[in-house]
Amino acid sequence: MTIHDDPKGIEVKTLLRHVPLKGKEVLEIGCGEGRLTFKYHSIPKRVVAIDPLSTSIRSARKRLQENGGRLEFRVGKAEDLPFKENSFDVALFTWSLCCIDIPAMGRALDEAWRVLRPGGTLANLQPSLFQPFGKGMVSYLIQGQFGTTVDDDRYRQARLALKYVSLIEGKFDLLHEEEFSVPTYYDNYAEALADFVLDLKNEYRTLSRSDKARVKEGIESLRTPNGIRVIDNVVLTVLSRNGQPAK
Repeated sequence: MTIHDDPKGIEVKTLLRHVPLKGKEVLEIGCGEGRLTFKYHSIPKRVVAIDPLSTSIRSARKRLQENGGRLEFRVGKAEDLPFKENSFDVALFTWSLCCIDIPAMGRALDEAWRVLRPGGTLANLQPSLFQPFGKGMVSYLIQGQFGTTVDDDRYRQARLALKYVSLIEGKFDLLHEEEFSVPTYYDNYAEALADFVLDLKNEYRTLSRSDKARVKEGIESLRTPNGIRVIDNVVLTVLSRNGQPAK
């Protein structure tokens, strides 16, 4: 499958514009298979990237090349970070805070505060609450709803958790916030469909022929001269750690 994910590197460029990484020790929380990690890992002094899924970490390690020990992938949970206090200059939640169970989001942010050095930077990337007009059309045709209620609620709760730990608990100060759009291109309909129904295969199989035709029509409506284009609106929130060193 050929997926052209953010071919102009908008996501990393936006991150680097607000979060200087050169010479820093970085913890990426929720790295998955290293989709974003491999795009910036050569800039910091050191990167430790964690994910709770051992299968994702194994996949990331297979892609890992010799880099002088500057990049390490480890299994770990955001709400119970396996690191000492004041260990990192930057903590990155890369589309991951919004994937944590809602009751554990606050604990994950407390852990990020603990492992950051005073004045360190916390950055959170996640889907914006405001998506393009046509976003979720295909999932609606398959599921009967735009997106998923669970995901939408997690996006909102992740935003609230960031606000609470900063505005109420005073552990962080807001430095920057920016919303931007990231495109993904698919070379053909089959590739787009396979990715769109990756987690909805059973639901898609049960659709009638006419409903499958509507799904195809919806995907084809996203076609551009460069391929089938899907736009995700993303929000980057950058915070600075307050308080004395964790003890």
